[in-house]
Amino acid sequence: MALPKTKKMLISGCLLMSLILCSCGGQSLAEREIVRGVLFARQGAFYSACLVLADQNAPEGTDGNKISAAQGSTPAQALAKAEESLQGEVYYGLLDLVALPGDADLSVVRSIGELLYQNAQPAPELSVFALDSDSVQSWAEEGSVLYRNMKAMEKTYKIHCGLQQLFSQEDACCMPVYQSDAGYDFLLLAENDFSIRCTGLQAQLAAVLCGQASAIRETIASGRIACEARTQVLADQNKIQIHLRDTALTALEPSVDSASLEQALPQAFQESFASLRHDTEQTSADLFHFHFWQASLYGPAGSYQTPTLEVFFD
Repeated sequence: MALPKTKKMLISGCLLMSLILCSCGGQSLAEREIVRGVLFARQGAFYSACLVLADQNAPEGTDGNKISAAQGSTPAQALAKAEESLQGEVYYGLLDLVALPGDADLSVVRSIGELLYQNAQPAPELSVFALDSDSVQSWAEEGSVLYRNMKAMEKTYKIHCGLQQLFSQEDACCMPVYQSDAGYDFLLLAENDFSIRCTGLQAQLAAVLCGQASAIRETIASGRIACEARTQVLADQNKIQIHLRDTALTALEPSVDSASLEQALPQAFQESFASLRHDTEQTSADLFHFHFWQASLYGPAGSYQTPTLEVFFD
């Protein structure tokens, strides 16, 4: 006799939940060490790795995390030692954030990325940040706070760098750098070349041009004006168009008049764009896909035209 549709759905749901909780391996998540974040830093000649784990016995009112950290001569060794100190089997299925050493070069960044792909097989929505080593004094005291702050920063600034973006270009990668006070820096790494670190509006513009951010939230005009806007980037021949929506400009000093407010943001964008173009043209990598966009329009044999920026308020 066929089961009623409602009962079939109920049984299917129970089976699915059982598979999820057991992770198809017969061991429930309650018996595993659930990793939420993996944070790396370089400390002298060594690397350290910090696992931010779900504390399933945490008292009410706490953030529900616990820390396991260790040092090693390589990132892989540090991560292995941090895992060894745990009692249960390490489970990476819910990993949603990775922090990489802010002073690492492209080869080190990608080696850590490959390590995580092999060991953790993380979901595409996993977020990647760079973390300065001097931001960490004690993983035990700061690991969980750093994890929470980076998750909050991603939401506040509408920025997301996925693990796959470390490998999307053959000779370069870009990622946001965590800052404890406000905003974020942006790191541009090119193969066999120097790294470029952007700050302020230049960092946020770089993130927008890389497709990692969809909003601007920064102070401009030497800190006299605060601006917020959603962004969309379009390419038209050699023109890079930034369309701003829901733009809010706020004077932070009485001396700023309405005319200054209207002119300040396009001017600040043009200055930041000029600096970015100057810095990145010294590398061979196509960090912002300018060459790619023009090749798509004119073909690979077309002559490269210097890109210009246009700002539109929609």
